[in-house]
Amino acid sequence: MRVVKGSLTRVLEVIELLAAEAGWMRLSDVAQRLDLPNGPTHRLLSYLSEHGWVTQSPATGQYRLSLKLPLLGQQYLHNSGLHDPIQPILDDTSGRCRELVRLTVIQGDVLSWLASSQGAPPGLMYQPEMRGPVVLHVTANGKAWLATMSSEDAVELALKGGLGKPDGFAPSAVKTVEELLKELDATRKRGYGLAVEEAEVGVVALAVPVRYARTNEVVGTISIAGPAQRMTSQRLSEFHQLLTGAAERLGIVWPRHDAAS
Repeated sequence: MRVVKGSLTRVLEVIELLAAEAGWMRLSDVAQRLDLPNGPTHRLLSYLSEHGWVTQSPATGQYRLSLKLPLLGQQYLHNSGLHDPIQPILDDTSGRCRELVRLTVIQGDVLSWLASSQGAPPGLMYQPEMRGPVVLHVTANGKAWLATMSSEDAVELALKGGLGKPDGFAPSAVKTVEELLKELDATRKRGYGLAVEEAEVGVVALAVPVRYARTNEVVGTISIAGPAQRMTSQRLSEFHQLLTGAAERLGIVWPRHDAAS
């Protein structure tokens, strides 16, 4: 198959879909999810299989991602120097707060999950999946990032990410531009993004931006999340200070080529 302009988008959509499912999928299911006929879908999957990105089961004919993508990701993190100095900071922070700590990275106009560390003991932990881009208007990480930019830019990104559209978030989630602007103003005043049972019922999270130390550019965010009953106002204040210190350390060790340019 010769991949031409236009098909490249479809190739990436197949990879993203299989990465999100993380298991075997039938050709018909892939086609349905991508709103494509079976024929073009089969050609895309065959192309990806030929180049080692996708594996097809000899027994069932179903498809899933090969290990090529995760291995390339690990190789990138290792060669960039991003993972090695960062994970100890996350582990130290989660050990201190005894909750889930997550780190995001800015990629253009998208905020993506990068790494995490679980500090809660077994049986008490909150451990969500880290798939896809961060939904900006309902998450502490998203609000922390949006609050660092102008209101106009923040609204534009939030609308692009789904603000105002039907969703499956909790009833308390921000739904309008007016609510978002009010929330971002509160975020700037208190110094951290806060999501109280918005992305998920029963979960509270707070986050602060991570700034590259040499230029003060925002390169990501770091958050603490846990069950609402444990995230008291006193703990939120303590966690804010903990996150601020962690963000400063992350800004010092963040590789230069990953800072915004």
